[in-house]
Amino acid sequence: MTRTLIEKGIDAAWIPYGASNRDSTLVARIIQDHYDALEGIFDFVGGTRQFSTGYVKELHAALLRNQETYAVVDQLNRAFEKRLEKGQYKSEPNSPTRPDGRVHEYCPPEHVASEMDRLVAMHSEHDARGVPVEVEAAWLHHRFAQIHPFADGNGRVTRAIASLVLVRADWFPLVVKRDDWSRYVDALEKAEEGDLRPLATMFVEGQRKALIMASEAAYDIRPISSTDDAIKAVRDRLMQRGKLRSKAKAWHKTNDTADQLVALGKQRLEAVASQLSAEIPRHGGQFSFSVAEGTVKAIPEVGYIPDFKDYNKALWPQLFTERVDTLGLSFHALGPVYRGFIGVVACLSIGGAAPKLIEDGTYQINYEENLTSAQARFSTWLERVIVEGLNQWRRTL
Repeated sequence: MTRTLIEKGIDAAWIPYGASNRDSTLVARIIQDHYDALEGIFDFVGGTRQFSTGYVKELHAALLRNQETYAVVDQLNRAFEKRLEKGQYKSEPNSPTRPDGRVHEYCPPEHVASEMDRLVAMHSEHDARGVPVEVEAAWLHHRFAQIHPFADGNGRVTRAIASLVLVRADWFPLVVKRDDWSRYVDALEKAEEGDLRPLATMFVEGQRKALIMASEAAYDIRPISSTDDAIKAVRDRLMQRGKLRSKAKAWHKTNDTADQLVALGKQRLEAVASQLSAEIPRHGGQFSFSVAEGTVKAIPEVGYIPDFKDYNKALWPQLFTERVDTLGLSFHALGPVYRGFIGVVACLSIGGAAPKLIEDGTYQINYEENLTSAQARFSTWLERVIVEGLNQWRRTL
């Protein structure tokens, strides 16, 4: 959108009154700044530039070219303006105080350079490993925000570098609209707590909305002159909105991977059940342990919408003591519209009570990851949740 505005010749007079709380002439100059930064993003996507700390500094300088100062609050809660050094890392702490009085700590100035070097190196490693685009965009966005390397403008830069990852994968740039701001902040809070899923989910949903808007714009400028064209336009609109469940072939790979992980999980859980059966009777008591397969209709609250229609399998290790307890694994598609992602949730049910999520008991399968990598990640995760689940179960005995 920014590129189109510039190419058509943005003018301050075109900016509606009330669309921004800033002077319209300044807004027009800021849009020009964004265009310059966007050109740099296209250079990156085209392979003429590499992601580096120098590139990030150039982005900051381009995005904030028309901003001369930034607001500072001193220890006496007095606000004043300070000159902004563009393209330069911060020289003073910029950790804000929250409304409840707690200080949100960002990276200290003396560690910014090394942390930014580490961010660039980790992004390169993720790129080589083929981390899914929405996960990498969310991680890069969150990690940069944690460092907060500049005195001001960090939000604009972090959304720009997230767009680098998205555009290079032929996705749309990241746009956070005013109406989505509250959800965006909540997703960042979840990321601070170690859960990137809300942020990644928001990015994916934003891509879907952008695709719908782009296709609608295409139909608006392309004349529809026949019944066949009109029917196809209706079909495409419904498909884009998820009303028709047309799956890409690549998404079927996720189902195949999930089937393999279900089999792997069953094999491992049966081995654990056998070991329990062999160990516990030595100390007396009547106990038995087994693994059943099935489906589920509900899972503990995990912060997303499960889709049981497109994929639904479950493993239920049954732990018989004086009562019947289960250590369950639910494999299910992620909704509300299937896009090639399957979630796995580990939960514990005591005596038939509602299942509760095991700590760190969520795992995600995606269509881009190869089976070997998925199996390695799943095995590590499964061992962790088995240990945690057995520990939680033991405390209830």
